[in-house]
Amino acid sequence: MLSVALLSPCWVAGSSSIGCDMLTRTAFKRTPYKPAPPPPVTPPTRWGQTGQVAALLRPFPKTEAVRSGAYRRLVAALPCIACGSMPCQAAHPNTGKGMAMKTDDRLCFALCLRCHAAFDQGAMFSKAARREIEPAWGADTRRRIIANGKWPKNLPKWSEA
Repeated sequence: MLSVALLSPCWVAGSSSIGCDMLTRTAFKRTPYKPAPPPPVTPPTRWGQTGQVAALLRPFPKTEAVRSGAYRRLVAALPCIACGSMPCQAAHPNTGKGMAMKTDDRLCFALCLRCHAAFDQGAMFSKAARREIEPAWGADTRRRIIANGKWPKNLPKWSEA
């Protein structure tokens, strides 16, 4: 009997038979894990109203750029519009274009290799000055080609608006 008392959990705890039932192991009931609910989603607001943001983000229709190798060759045959030297390249304006997109070929103007590199890298003019001079150079180039009577027959003329 002594050996049974030594192995009894009640004896180890040193308590009487009243507290002996407290030491009996019962299955521990766990509640399943529930993640916290996500925060409520609210649309971003600028200027106090979401309608103004949506109006700014609407896509606008894109015009298809006209491509003409004949016109680019005519432009490259002209002297550089910046320094007057030859040979030249047909330089596209940097306004109105995006990544891997060129503007309309009818907006090109002649620039030599040195001036073309300086123009594209912003070393020749500031961005604001470039925005003003590009349309003027394109219009001057179109006038020179039309005056020489060499406008390509299958290329629609640019409407100066």
